[in-house]
Formats: sequence, C-alpha cells, structure tokens
Amino acid sequence: MRKVLALSLGALFVASAAIAQEPAEVPLFFAVGIPAGNLPTADGDNADWAWVDRSFEVTIDDMNALTGGADDADDLFIDLIIGWSNANNRVHAMIHVHDDFLIVDKNPACTFRDDNCEVHFDPDNGGGGPYSAPNDQDLQPAYQMCLSFSDQFSRVQMYNGALGNFEQDALNFWWTHTDFVDAGHVNMGQEYYYEFSAELMDPISISGGPDASTVWTLAAEQTIGMSISVDDADEGLNANGNDPLTEDCCENGFFWQAQFSMAEQFMNSGGMPDIFMTPIDGATAVEATSWGQVKSLINEEL
Repeated sequence: MRKVLALSLGALFVASAAIAQEPAEVPLFFAVGIPAGNLPTADGDNADWAWVDRSFEVTIDDMNALTGGADDADDLFIDLIIGWSNANNRVHAMIHVHDDFLIVDKNPACTFRDDNCEVHFDPDNGGGGPYSAPNDQDLQPAYQMCLSFSDQFSRVQMYNGALGNFEQDALNFWWTHTDFVDAGHVNMGQEYYYEFSAELMDPISISGGPDASTVWTLAAEQTIGMSISVDDADEGLNANGNDPLTEDCCENGFFWQAQFSMAEQFMNSGGMPDIFMTPIDGATAVEATSWGQVKSLINEEL
C-alpha cells in the first residue's frame, strides 16, 4: 500500500467522525467501493479484481509479523484487497498468498494453527475483539472467521468466546452458511487464493440466529473494525523452536512459523484496524501523501 487515495480533506474529516478507535493506536486501511457492475464472484479467481487501482493493495510489507517472520518472498508473500458494496451490503476481499509449503489438517481441532487466513470483524468499530465481551452474553459485538484449505473440516469457520457456552459448533455456525458468507479457495501450486464476501452482523446472536441478530448497513465514508491475517505453518521448527507437526494442538503455545496481520497485535480482545469505506465513484490514487499523513490529518480532527 504505497499510495493514498485522492479524497478531499473534507471527506477525510467527515470520516474521522465515524472512527471509534483512536487512529494513533490502530492501523488505517481503505476498502475500495465496488460498483454494482463490478461485483466479484467469491470463487478464488482474482481476475474480477483487475479493475481496482493498486493503491488499495495491502502487501506483506504493510503488515505486521505478530510471531515469526518470512525469509524472503519465495518463503512467504501476501497481497490482498478489501472492498465493499452497497448493492449487496457486503464486505468483499481477495487474498493471495505465495507459500512454499501448504500445511493443512495437522491441527484438526484448531485449523487456524495450520496455513490459514483469519478475518476479524468489529462492524461498529467499538474497539473489541471476539473474546472481549462476556462469554455468557448471547449478543456479541465482534467475531472471527477462518478460511482454510482443509480436506476434513469446513473451509469456512467462525470463532467467538461465547460459542462454547451456547453449545454452538464453530465448524457449522449459522452465519457461515452461504446466505451470509460466500467463500472460494483456489490452490495453484505454491499460489493460494482466498476470496470471500460477507454480510456483517452487529450484534450477532450466537443462539438466536439471524432473526435475533442485527444486520450492519455499510455506507460510504463509514469506518468499520476489520483485520485480515495470514498464518504460515511450515515443516520443521516454528517460531517457538518446536515442531508444529508433532505437538498436540493448543497445549504448548502457537505452532506457526509466522503470522502476518494487518493489525499490530493479536485481536482476541481488540486492536482491529480501521477500514474506511471509500466512495464507490469518487476515489483515485496519487503518489504524494503517505498513510501516516492521512492518519495524522484524521487524528487532528478527533
């Protein structure tokens, strides 16, 4: 993400009113406004994102290594684009990962410890994470989706601290059904593509389903809390110096070689980046201004 959108300062200052988190404390990214005629199909084919200006692209260089690291682009490389549409009221994303080894179904009880893509949502940008609200509370403000290439379990799963208390199955949670989430994954050698679209809920009901949940309405110049992370599991020693293929899941810490995230911290209890919904017909790219300067401009107006 080397360029910034040529939004007017007025539009940036309007955006500041919608930001619930302090910009100095969380990263700021932009979602491209998708015209109705350019709606992508969530099939793992990135061809229908070719029209998007590359200033919206987030790469591994814009992300944070929360654990481990990558030797070089041959070891691991990530580029992704987030978009939104008022035609279907959905967030869309295309995530491309180059990874030298695909490791799946080694940690079947928690697929996010294999090669995996994690997506966190806090639609009202209240600052919380999927484990920050009381876990005996049915209406939850934030949640996590995992996308994997598993051959044994659902390739789309949801996680939230309240799931266990309400006897819900993360592998088959109601929100991840195709009425609310579409996802497609494509594996082409060492190139992996995750693509999804999702209708967001805030709050989301763990036990009551969609009728007890509130659909979040996306709008131009709105800022939501959202983050994408890529988990990289490799053969051999991981970031803790342990072999992820011989340890039992979830007992001895994190088993990844690395995790790269748009956030600057693990998001169980918060820290999600701000994602600004750019106007569908009003954004172009320029070279002159850095993301940091834009954050400073917005911060001055808070």
